[in-house]
Amino acid sequence: MISRFNLKLSALVVTFNRKDELFKTISALLFSGFEEPDIFIINNNSSDGTKEMINSSFPYVNLINLPENIASAGGFAKGMDISYKKGYDWCFLCNDDSRPQKGCLESMLTALELCSDSNIGFLKVANLNPNGEALLLKWKGIGIQYSVPVSNNLIKTDLITFDGCMISSKLISRIGYCDPDFFMGVYEYDYCLRAKDAGFSIYVIPNGLLEDGKLGSISGTPPWRQYYNTRNLLWLGLSRKSFLIIKGWLIRELKYTYAIIFYGDRKLERLHFKFRALRDALFNRRGRTYDPSKY
Repeated sequence: MISRFNLKLSALVVTFNRKDELFKTISALLFSGFEEPDIFIINNNSSDGTKEMINSSFPYVNLINLPENIASAGGFAKGMDISYKKGYDWCFLCNDDSRPQKGCLESMLTALELCSDSNIGFLKVANLNPNGEALLLKWKGIGIQYSVPVSNNLIKTDLITFDGCMISSKLISRIGYCDPDFFMGVYEYDYCLRAKDAGFSIYVIPNGLLEDGKLGSISGTPPWRQYYNTRNLLWLGLSRKSFLIIKGWLIRELKYTYAIIFYGDRKLERLHFKFRALRDALFNRRGRTYDPSKY
């Protein structure tokens, strides 16, 4: 167990059918200083031998095998629940294709030591863009990317993603876990907004000490994933009665629809998913409505 300044830290990884990437991620966590009993793998019913790989290579890692794929939102909610109930002060979250690099965890613990904000709820390490600058997000009804020079300076922000992020148990005790009914996409927006509503602060260290494979973005965004992004952002705007979010959703969808019609592949399928997303958001239909393994 990592212990510094009387803090106990767990690591949470959500995975689905990426055992080779997961092996590298667990190895990176161990190299960073985590011990196997403090690492929790949420396995979304993988069928590629993930369970056997962990049992043989990392026998003391906590493996939670789920009976069905509840995607990233459900997986992280499950992991946050476990970490909180086991008494960890902070949990470090990462995807199975993202992993801390040398010095990442040390920089985060040092930042926590030096931060004077008693309301800090999130601390994230930013990864780099192709130009070698750190990528951050800002909230404009949707997440807008921008870049800053690499440094170890804490930057207060209003939006982060969960990969390479530490979440305080104080925050979890106040607002609970991320909402599994998002299934995937937009749940991080929702959780950040809920944290800000409760008075918590969000910080980023723009040092680039996070490797991000972005395997989910290879070969473009599949139609079923566009469905969840479209449905969830509109639902978020409607549920919060936020003109800013609905406006951001509308502008985003007009751009995407234009791109689909004039440049996209599988046009009818993508437009079908867009229509279904609009309908389901309006009628409050949530959760896993489309199983990614079938598309």
